[in-house]
Amino acid sequence: MKRILGFSVFVILASLQSASAHGGEDSEGLSNLQIMLISLAICAVFYFLFRKLSDSESNANNGLLLTLVVYTGTVHILLGINDMIFLIGGLGIIAIATAPFVTEIARSRERLLQPALALSALTMFIAYFVSNHDLHYIAEDYLGLTTKLSEIGIIGLVLKNQKGDSEQLFS
Repeated sequence: MKRILGFSVFVILASLQSASAHGGEDSEGLSNLQIMLISLAICAVFYFLFRKLSDSESNANNGLLLTLVVYTGTVHILLGINDMIFLIGGLGIIAIATAPFVTEIARSRERLLQPALALSALTMFIAYFVSNHDLHYIAEDYLGLTTKLSEIGIIGLVLKNQKGDSEQLFS
């Protein structure tokens, strides 16, 4: 698992120098379509490697949750080359989601990290609509919309995991 994480970080950091934040200006960075395709490719590789290398205790929800986190995090990191807020958001959501797999102390506090993950995704979701008031732009922003769908999925899966944990506690 640590090799997958290390490889993913390497690919993301290697891509940073050619990415730029969204907007209508001419730039030398990647287009929104390129960012989306790179992010989808990284997610597909991550999902299949996670399924292959994870133990039997890991359920399908964890794989899907981490894949959605990798997608939204990668998009924000790739957009973050010119906008530090995107970079911080992308690195933050990935760090929160992967912390239980990296450190023992985070693993013991995973029940606290899950709501933090949902709150981070909710903050990204709300911030998008606060910063983009033009409905015409939002309707055409496929990169933003796919990222928001990913964040809704993250929130939903965290809520589902929390509900399952509370049912196990009381049964």
